[in-house]
Amino acid sequence: MFDNKKLGFTLAEVLVTLGLIGAIAALTIPNLAYNYKAKVLEEQFRSTYSDVAQIGAMINTEKGDVGRFALNSSLTDWAQDFVSRLNGGNKLFDISSPQDLQDKYTAYYSQAGASPGPYAFNVDGSGQRIKVGNICDNTSVWLDSKGRLWSFNSEGRTVCVDINGTANPNRLNIDIFAFLPMPAEYVATWVYNDRTHPTDYTAQMVLCDIDKLTRKSLSNTQPTVDEDGYYTAHKDDPKSMYDTCPFTEPIENIAPINGFVPGKNARNKDVTNSDTYWKTYINYK
Repeated sequence: MFDNKKLGFTLAEVLVTLGLIGAIAALTIPNLAYNYKAKVLEEQFRSTYSDVAQIGAMINTEKGDVGRFALNSSLTDWAQDFVSRLNGGNKLFDISSPQDLQDKYTAYYSQAGASPGPYAFNVDGSGQRIKVGNICDNTSVWLDSKGRLWSFNSEGRTVCVDINGTANPNRLNIDIFAFLPMPAEYVATWVYNDRTHPTDYTAQMVLCDIDKLTRKSLSNTQPTVDEDGYYTAHKDDPKSMYDTCPFTEPIENIAPINGFVPGKNARNKDVTNSDTYWKTYINYK
């Protein structure tokens, strides 16, 4: 006799299978999205860091020293010269005061459906999000062809950039960064800790800790020459804004484009090929 039973799955088996698939998806999809967001931010940072470095090198060639050129120019002239070297730099709005900048940034972010930022996090590690200002609160704000937002500060001629425009998370040192145009002798002291050979280095745009620049009481006074003839922090206030530079974490924590040797990052943590600054330190939940 032949068995007339039809082969197939019962309803219970189908439901169990669908449940397992759903559970696996619930665990993997958020992680994939997280990794994707981190990778996008990493690439946006790489692109911006490269663009700023190239602009600094270009000004060195044309003007002699990007740091001295910036400090000796008016803020308006410095900002206009810098922005003219970006692709499609268009002015969004002028700024009349720090509060005016905060209000306009908040409105601009909110209109795009993003958090009104910028934000920082409590230093006690609680992760509580706190609204902060933006130190680059002078002259104007520009939007370039890559969607990045650029602003400037008169002290030190700081250049601030939101590397992904209005998109979240709008957090300091995550998608909002600060660069200082440093003369060669400043680079020797603050970047290479070599005060005795100031002519051995080249002026450059240096990435600095915008979180500390924003939330700490730091001197905006330009460094002075000490009794030995070397540049140092200002004698009346050793807490110089230049002491927030260089900010190396994004650079030291991301794997180089060509190859990667596992080792320690800036926080003495073991890193592997899959680790990046953003993947390690951003909480998207």
